[in-house]
Amino acid sequence: MGRLRGGAVAVVALAAVLGTGGCSRAIGGTPVAAPGDLGVAALLSTTCREYTAMKPSSRLEVITAIGADGNEMVATNPSLWVGVATALCSFVAPSAPVRDVISGGLR
Repeated sequence: MGRLRGGAVAVVALAAVLGTGGCSRAIGGTPVAAPGDLGVAALLSTTCREYTAMKPSSRLEVITAIGADGNEMVATNPSLWVGVATALCSFVAPSAPVRDVISGGLR
């Protein structure tokens, strides 16, 4: 019984050392965005090709970024503009930026 108890104490002690020691130092390097976590610049330069392939939540991120960048009409109702942008992107070149499509900036 004493041998079993000593082994259990050793296992608990080892787990405590490994569990608390793993995060004791900072990891160096450049921070990287999580997958699917686009920066604002990337969202603003999204093309219609990229936009139509996105999930609805990602489309909303793009439209919200466009609204936050100064497009007041889009900022008032981003959910509405997700559908508008999807419809407009079906009529323009796939390389057209969504930002230009919804603001009428295509030439």
